[in-house]
Amino acid sequence: MAKTTRKMLGRRVKPAPAKKPPPSRLQLTEAHRELIFRLSDRTGLEPEAVIERALAGYAAAAAPGMPLHVEPAAKGRQVSGQKLFLSVDGRPEIEVDRTEFILGSAEGVDLRLDLPLISPRHARILWKGGRPVFEDLRSARGSFRLGQPVDVRMIESGDEIDLGGFLPIRFRLGETVL
Repeated sequence: MAKTTRKMLGRRVKPAPAKKPPPSRLQLTEAHRELIFRLSDRTGLEPEAVIERALAGYAAAAAPGMPLHVEPAAKGRQVSGQKLFLSVDGRPEIEVDRTEFILGSAEGVDLRLDLPLISPRHARILWKGGRPVFEDLRSARGSFRLGQPVDVRMIESGDEIDLGGFLPIRFRLGETVL
């Protein structure tokens, strides 16, 4: 019998390497533990403080503006103090009345923008120290202010941020409620 071989047109497809599932808990090597304890002895800090300071330094360099500790926001809690309103593409204003307000195309977000270029969870508005903060949630097409990408930004009255580079969201801060 003659051996037959098949030929395929185009590129050869390499099988994707098998991905390892992420470990459920971080495992430190003995060398890492030794380094942490040496730094702890030298600085007089507890090992946990050494790790926290190292992570804070790394976070400041790798992701400026990213908080090291995220305070869990009660999604249903009303915001007290200053009021924030937003207008999507010139439409009537909507009051942002929650401590965490999600904008996106998915069901279940606080403001659903059912457009193909908007990510399911595109951005959110948080309150930090009584001031509203806009945060892009690593959306596929990003968020922009005056043509510049925005990751995290304190919201000022009159700010306009374009979701996906095309959908303008205008913000207005209202009067303080006593």
